[in-house]
Amino acid sequence: MKELKAIKIGHNHYQVDMRGWMCPYPKYAIEILLEKLPSASRMDLLVDCPAATKDVPEVVKSRGCNIQEVVPINDGEWRIRVSK
Repeated sequence: MKELKAIKIGHNHYQVDMRGWMCPYPKYAIEILLEKLPSASRMDLLVDCPAATKDVPEVVKSRGCNIQEVVPINDGEWRIRVSK
């Protein structure tokens, strides 16, 4: 299994590439990632699993965080932007 790495791409802005991770892994990984995400930060989660576009936002909202957007970035790939 690949290692999850959050890359800092700006001030209080991180990116985690989970393309190639099949569901339900993104759904469970976001729980851990949200715990590590500093307050007043945002994170872009890159996924290629269609179910993650529904599952991840549900988990994010249940943890009291926000989904800023879920947008396609390539054919069969999405960016889920989360803010804490």
